[in-house]
Amino acid sequence: MEASAATPTRSPHPPAASPSPSPSSLRLWRSAALRNVRNQWSHLHAAKEQWLDAAADGRSRAAELVNAHISRRDMPATDLGVLKDMPGIRDKASSKLARKEEQCRDMLLSCYKTMVHALCRLVKASRSMRCFSKVSPNGSVAQFSERQDDLNDSGDGGGAPVFKWFSILEFESLAQELVEMFVSDLKLKRLLVLELISITFKEGTEHQTSLDWGDELYDGETNELQSIGLQSGDETCPLPENWCADISGNQRLGNHPSHEVLQVYLTAWLANVNINKSRIDEIFELVEEEMKVKLS
Repeated sequence: MEASAATPTRSPHPPAASPSPSPSSLRLWRSAALRNVRNQWSHLHAAKEQWLDAAADGRSRAAELVNAHISRRDMPATDLGVLKDMPGIRDKASSKLARKEEQCRDMLLSCYKTMVHALCRLVKASRSMRCFSKVSPNGSVAQFSERQDDLNDSGDGGGAPVFKWFSILEFESLAQELVEMFVSDLKLKRLLVLELISITFKEGTEHQTSLDWGDELYDGETNELQSIGLQSGDETCPLPENWCADISGNQRLGNHPSHEVLQVYLTAWLANVNINKSRIDEIFELVEEEMKVKLS
Protein backbone atom coordinates (compact mmCIF):
# COMPACT_ATOMS: atom_id res chain seq x y z
CA MET A 1 0.00 0.00 0.00
CA GLU A 2 1.31 3.44 -0.89
CA ALA A 3 2.18 5.84 1.88
CA SER A 4 0.06 8.97 2.06
CA ALA A 5 1.58 11.97 0.34
CA ALA A 6 3.48 14.21 2.71
CA THR A 7 4.12 17.92 2.31
CA PRO A 8 7.20 18.21 0.09
CA THR A 9 10.26 19.33 2.02
CA ARG A 10 13.84 20.04 1.07
CA SER A 11 16.40 17.49 2.19
CA PRO A 12 17.98 18.75 5.47
CA HIS A 13 21.33 17.14 4.62
CA PRO A 14 22.32 17.93 1.04
CA PRO A 15 25.28 15.93 -0.32
CA ALA A 16 28.75 17.42 -0.30
CA ALA A 17 29.54 19.52 -3.37
CA SER A 18 32.69 20.61 -5.17
CA PRO A 19 34.48 23.92 -4.40
CA SER A 20 32.58 27.06 -5.39
CA PRO A 21 33.55 28.73 -8.68
CA SER A 22 34.18 32.45 -9.04
CA PRO A 23 31.11 34.74 -9.10
CA SER A 24 31.44 35.40 -12.83
CA SER A 25 31.82 31.71 -13.63
CA LEU A 26 28.87 30.91 -11.38
CA ARG A 27 26.63 33.38 -13.25
CA LEU A 28 27.51 31.79 -16.58
CA TRP A 29 27.05 28.30 -15.15
CA ARG A 30 23.67 29.08 -13.59
CA SER A 31 22.32 30.55 -16.82
CA ALA A 32 23.03 27.27 -18.59
CA ALA A 33 22.05 25.07 -15.63
CA LEU A 34 18.59 26.65 -15.36
CA ARG A 35 17.69 25.61 -18.88
CA ASN A 36 19.30 22.20 -18.64
CA VAL A 37 17.63 21.20 -15.37
CA ARG A 38 14.24 22.27 -16.72
CA ASN A 39 14.83 20.23 -19.86
CA GLN A 40 15.95 17.12 -18.00
CA TRP A 41 12.97 17.20 -15.63
CA SER A 42 10.69 17.65 -18.61
CA HIS A 43 12.29 14.52 -20.10
CA LEU A 44 11.83 12.69 -16.79
CA HIS A 45 8.16 13.61 -16.68
CA ALA A 46 7.56 12.50 -20.28
CA ALA A 47 9.41 9.21 -19.73
CA LYS A 48 7.44 8.56 -16.55
CA GLU A 49 4.17 9.05 -18.41
CA GLN A 50 5.40 6.81 -21.23
CA TRP A 51 6.20 4.08 -18.72
CA LEU A 52 2.84 4.26 -16.96
CA ASP A 53 0.94 4.24 -20.26
CA ALA A 54 2.90 1.22 -21.49
CA ALA A 55 2.37 -0.57 -18.17
CA ALA A 56 -1.39 -0.01 -18.36
CA ASP A 57 -1.50 -1.21 -21.96
CA GLY A 58 0.68 -4.18 -21.03
CA ARG A 59 -1.72 -5.23 -18.31
CA SER A 60 -4.59 -5.26 -20.83
CA ARG A 61 -2.55 -7.35 -23.26
CA ALA A 62 -1.52 -9.72 -20.47
CA ALA A 63 -5.16 -10.19 -19.45
CA GLU A 64 -6.13 -10.99 -23.04
CA LEU A 65 -3.28 -13.48 -23.30
CA VAL A 66 -4.27 -15.20 -20.05
CA ASN A 67 -7.93 -15.42 -21.07
CA ALA A 68 -7.05 -16.91 -24.46
CA HIS A 69 -4.63 -19.37 -22.89
CA ILE A 70 -7.08 -20.58 -20.26
CA SER A 71 -9.82 -20.99 -22.87
CA ARG A 72 -7.49 -22.99 -25.13
CA ARG A 73 -6.18 -25.10 -22.27
CA ASP A 74 -9.70 -25.91 -21.05
CA MET A 75 -11.14 -26.48 -24.52
CA PRO A 76 -11.01 -30.34 -24.40
CA ALA A 77 -13.23 -30.38 -21.30
CA THR A 78 -15.43 -27.41 -22.20
CA ASP A 79 -19.15 -28.09 -22.60
CA LEU A 80 -19.97 -26.81 -26.08
CA GLY A 81 -23.69 -27.51 -25.82
CA VAL A 82 -25.38 -27.85 -29.20
CA LEU A 83 -22.06 -27.13 -30.94
CA LYS A 84 -20.40 -30.27 -29.65
CA ASP A 85 -21.34 -32.35 -32.69
CA MET A 86 -19.90 -29.91 -35.24
CA PRO A 87 -16.96 -31.61 -37.01
CA GLY A 88 -13.58 -30.32 -35.80
CA ILE A 89 -15.12 -27.55 -33.70
CA ARG A 90 -12.72 -28.02 -30.79
CA ASP A 91 -9.65 -28.13 -33.02
CA LYS A 92 -10.73 -25.02 -34.92
CA ALA A 93 -11.48 -23.13 -31.72
CA SER A 94 -8.16 -24.19 -30.19
CA SER A 95 -6.30 -23.09 -33.30
CA LYS A 96 -7.89 -19.63 -33.24
CA LEU A 97 -7.20 -19.26 -29.52
CA ALA A 98 -3.56 -20.23 -30.10
CA ARG A 99 -3.25 -17.50 -32.74
CA LYS A 100 -4.86 -15.06 -30.31
CA GLU A 101 -2.27 -16.00 -27.69
CA GLU A 102 0.54 -15.35 -30.16
CA GLN A 103 -0.90 -11.95 -31.07
CA CYS A 104 -1.26 -11.00 -27.40
CA ARG A 105 2.26 -12.24 -26.69
CA ASP A 106 3.68 -10.00 -29.41
CA MET A 107 1.69 -7.00 -28.15
CA LEU A 108 2.78 -7.68 -24.55
CA LEU A 109 6.40 -7.80 -25.66
CA SER A 110 5.88 -4.51 -27.50
CA CYS A 111 4.60 -2.92 -24.30
CA TYR A 112 7.56 -4.28 -22.35
CA LYS A 113 9.93 -2.93 -25.00
CA THR A 114 8.34 0.51 -24.64
CA MET A 115 8.85 0.30 -20.87
CA VAL A 116 12.55 -0.45 -21.39
CA HIS A 117 12.79 2.54 -23.76
CA ALA A 118 11.10 4.74 -21.14
CA LEU A 119 13.48 3.53 -18.44
CA CYS A 120 16.45 4.34 -20.68
CA ARG A 121 15.08 7.87 -21.08
CA LEU A 122 14.61 8.17 -17.32
CA VAL A 123 18.16 7.07 -16.60
CA LYS A 124 19.68 9.31 -19.28
CA ALA A 125 17.84 12.38 -17.98
CA SER A 126 18.77 11.60 -14.37
CA ARG A 127 22.44 11.48 -15.38
CA SER A 128 22.36 14.66 -17.47
CA MET A 129 21.64 17.27 -14.79
CA ARG A 130 25.17 18.60 -14.62
CA CYS A 131 26.35 21.53 -16.68
CA PHE A 132 30.04 21.57 -17.59
CA SER A 133 31.83 24.70 -18.72
CA LYS A 134 33.67 24.43 -22.00
CA VAL A 135 35.99 27.05 -23.43
CA SER A 136 35.50 27.62 -27.14
CA PRO A 137 38.35 28.52 -29.55
CA ASN A 138 37.51 32.25 -29.40
CA GLY A 139 37.74 32.25 -25.62
CA SER A 140 34.07 32.50 -24.71
CA VAL A 141 32.44 30.04 -22.32
CA ALA A 142 29.90 27.67 -23.86
CA GLN A 143 26.57 27.65 -22.12
CA PHE A 144 26.30 23.91 -21.80
CA SER A 145 28.13 20.67 -22.43
CA GLU A 146 27.25 17.18 -21.21
CA ARG A 147 30.90 16.17 -21.48
CA GLN A 148 33.37 16.76 -18.70
CA ASP A 149 36.48 18.04 -20.47
CA ASP A 150 38.04 19.52 -17.33
CA LEU A 151 38.46 17.02 -14.49
CA ASN A 152 38.41 19.91 -12.02
CA ASP A 153 34.90 20.89 -13.15
CA SER A 154 32.26 18.70 -11.50
CA GLY A 155 29.41 20.46 -13.30
CA ASP A 156 27.48 21.22 -10.11
CA GLY A 157 28.37 24.87 -9.66
CA GLY A 158 30.09 24.14 -6.38
CA GLY A 159 26.79 23.13 -4.80
CA ALA A 160 25.17 26.49 -5.49
CA PRO A 161 21.37 26.57 -5.86
CA VAL A 162 20.23 26.36 -9.45
CA PHE A 163 16.91 28.15 -8.97
CA LYS A 164 16.30 29.13 -5.35
CA TRP A 165 17.16 26.33 -2.96
CA PHE A 166 18.08 23.08 -4.67
CA SER A 167 21.57 22.27 -5.90
CA ILE A 168 22.35 19.95 -8.80
CA LEU A 169 23.13 17.20 -6.30
CA GLU A 170 19.68 17.52 -4.75
CA PHE A 171 17.99 17.39 -8.15
CA GLU A 172 20.06 14.31 -8.95
CA SER A 173 19.05 12.67 -5.69
CA LEU A 174 15.35 13.13 -6.43
CA ALA A 175 15.79 11.86 -9.99
CA GLN A 176 17.68 8.81 -8.75
CA GLU A 177 14.86 8.02 -6.34
CA LEU A 178 12.49 7.93 -9.30
CA VAL A 179 14.84 5.77 -11.35
CA GLU A 180 15.23 3.22 -8.56
CA MET A 181 11.46 2.72 -8.39
CA PHE A 182 11.18 2.06 -12.11
CA VAL A 183 14.24 -0.20 -12.20
CA SER A 184 12.74 -2.33 -9.41
CA ASP A 185 9.41 -2.53 -11.19
CA LEU A 186 11.05 -3.38 -14.51
CA LYS A 187 12.63 -6.44 -12.89
CA LEU A 188 9.26 -7.60 -11.58
CA LYS A 189 7.44 -6.93 -14.84
CA ARG A 190 10.19 -8.62 -16.82
CA LEU A 191 9.70 -11.72 -14.70
CA LEU A 192 5.94 -11.57 -15.32
CA VAL A 193 6.47 -11.11 -19.06
CA LEU A 194 8.83 -14.08 -19.10
CA GLU A 195 6.28 -16.27 -17.32
CA LEU A 196 3.33 -15.09 -19.41
CA ILE A 197 4.93 -15.51 -22.80
CA SER A 198 6.27 -18.92 -21.77
CA ILE A 199 2.71 -20.24 -21.44
CA THR A 200 2.16 -19.55 -25.15
CA PHE A 201 4.62 -22.26 -26.14
CA LYS A 202 2.67 -25.33 -27.16
CA GLU A 203 2.91 -28.32 -24.87
CA GLY A 204 4.45 -31.49 -26.26
CA THR A 205 6.61 -29.82 -28.91
CA GLU A 206 10.30 -30.46 -29.27
CA HIS A 207 11.39 -26.84 -29.37
CA GLN A 208 12.02 -24.65 -26.34
CA THR A 209 9.01 -24.65 -24.00
CA SER A 210 10.15 -21.98 -21.54
CA LEU A 211 12.47 -19.01 -21.21
CA ASP A 212 15.30 -18.47 -18.75
CA TRP A 213 15.81 -15.20 -16.89
CA GLY A 214 18.99 -14.55 -18.87
CA ASP A 215 17.31 -14.96 -22.27
CA GLU A 216 16.80 -11.88 -24.42
CA LEU A 217 13.08 -11.13 -24.71
CA TYR A 218 13.50 -9.07 -27.89
CA ASP A 219 16.37 -8.24 -30.22
CA GLY A 220 18.56 -5.55 -28.69
CA GLU A 221 17.20 -5.82 -25.15
CA THR A 222 20.57 -6.70 -23.65
CA ASN A 223 22.27 -3.72 -25.30
CA GLU A 224 19.58 -1.36 -24.06
CA LEU A 225 19.78 -2.64 -20.50
CA GLN A 226 23.57 -2.55 -20.57
CA SER A 227 23.46 1.07 -21.73
CA ILE A 228 21.88 2.05 -18.41
CA GLY A 229 23.91 -0.27 -16.23
CA LEU A 230 21.53 -3.22 -16.31
CA GLN A 231 21.55 -6.43 -18.27
CA SER A 232 19.05 -9.21 -18.83
CA GLY A 233 21.46 -11.79 -17.40
CA ASP A 234 21.51 -12.89 -13.77
CA GLU A 235 24.69 -11.10 -12.72
CA THR A 236 23.78 -7.48 -13.46
CA CYS A 237 20.00 -7.64 -13.14
CA PRO A 238 19.66 -10.05 -10.22
CA LEU A 239 16.53 -11.57 -8.78
CA PRO A 240 16.09 -12.72 -5.17
CA GLU A 241 17.53 -16.21 -4.74
CA ASN A 242 14.18 -17.81 -3.89
CA TRP A 243 12.62 -16.34 -7.07
CA CYS A 244 15.37 -17.89 -9.18
CA ALA A 245 14.84 -21.25 -7.47
CA ASP A 246 11.10 -21.13 -8.15
CA ILE A 247 11.64 -20.30 -11.82
CA SER A 248 14.18 -23.08 -12.28
CA GLY A 249 11.97 -25.60 -10.48
CA ASN A 250 8.92 -24.80 -12.57
CA GLN A 251 10.91 -25.05 -15.79
CA ARG A 252 12.48 -28.39 -14.89
CA LEU A 253 9.12 -29.87 -13.95
CA GLY A 254 7.39 -28.42 -17.00
CA ASN A 255 4.82 -26.82 -14.70
CA HIS A 256 2.17 -24.54 -16.16
CA PRO A 257 0.71 -21.90 -13.84
CA SER A 258 -2.82 -22.47 -12.63
CA HIS A 259 -5.70 -20.10 -13.28
CA GLU A 260 -5.27 -18.69 -9.77
CA VAL A 261 -1.55 -18.08 -10.24
CA LEU A 262 -2.14 -16.33 -13.56
CA GLN A 263 -4.65 -14.04 -11.87
CA VAL A 264 -2.04 -13.24 -9.22
CA TYR A 265 0.38 -12.30 -12.01
CA LEU A 266 -2.19 -9.92 -13.49
CA THR A 267 -2.91 -8.39 -10.09
CA ALA A 268 0.80 -7.90 -9.41
CA TRP A 269 1.18 -6.17 -12.77
CA LEU A 270 -1.81 -3.91 -12.19
CA ALA A 271 -0.65 -2.92 -8.71
CA ASN A 272 2.72 -1.51 -9.89
CA VAL A 273 3.96 -2.79 -6.54
CA ASN A 274 7.37 -1.09 -6.71
CA ILE A 275 5.97 2.25 -7.87
CA ASN A 276 4.97 4.64 -5.09
CA LYS A 277 2.64 6.91 -7.04
CA SER A 278 2.13 9.35 -4.17
CA ARG A 279 5.90 9.76 -3.75
CA ILE A 280 6.35 10.29 -7.50
CA ASP A 281 3.67 12.99 -7.45
CA GLU A 282 5.36 14.54 -4.42
CA ILE A 283 8.74 14.65 -6.13
CA PHE A 284 7.37 16.33 -9.25
CA GLU A 285 5.34 18.76 -7.12
CA LEU A 286 8.50 19.65 -5.22
CA VAL A 287 10.52 20.15 -8.40
CA GLU A 288 7.79 22.20 -10.09
CA GLU A 289 7.56 24.45 -7.05
CA GLU A 290 11.32 24.94 -7.05
CA MET A 291 11.49 25.70 -10.78
CA LYS A 292 8.17 27.61 -10.90
CA VAL A 293 7.29 25.55 -13.98
CA LYS A 294 4.41 23.13 -14.59
CA LEU A 295 5.79 19.99 -16.22
CA SER A 296 2.51 18.26 -17.05
